[in-house]
Amino acid sequence: MLKMEFIGGGILAAVFKAYAADVQDAVVKSVGRSALRLQSEVMLNRLSGQVLRVRTDNLRRSVHQRVNVSGNVVSGEVDTNVRYGIAHEYGFAGSVNVKASLRQVRQAFGKPLKPPRYVRVRAHTRDVKLPERSFLRSALRDLTPKFADDLQKSIGKVLK
Repeated sequence: MLKMEFIGGGILAAVFKAYAADVQDAVVKSVGRSALRLQSEVMLNRLSGQVLRVRTDNLRRSVHQRVNVSGNVVSGEVDTNVRYGIAHEYGFAGSVNVKASLRQVRQAFGKPLKPPRYVRVRAHTRDVKLPERSFLRSALRDLTPKFADDLQKSIGKVLK
């Protein structure tokens, strides 16, 4: 059995308590920078043609970040609230309901129609097989070493 005793342990505890608030602030700032960096990476590189192409800009505009602090736990979140963003991130295979609509027909049997005609399309289901095209998880995986580096440097500056 090993027994250790620190002489001046009260002073050591006081020093740790003095640094605790500064370390907490450094961690919160570092996590905030990391979340912002991840958000910009996703918006500028992953959703601008590298992984997914832009059609309406809806998915790219929906990516947002926040930092949560509860007690000693600091976490950063980058996510999207668009339903099809989740389907692209993880992939999807299943049936989807398509609502009724009007379709404009400009050509029939290979010949153009002078005035375009409108055809009613009934509601139906269709099978969709969407492959996984990760834009959030892949960006996080690529930037994790930089986030760890930034966190280490932030804490190191406080403890010097």
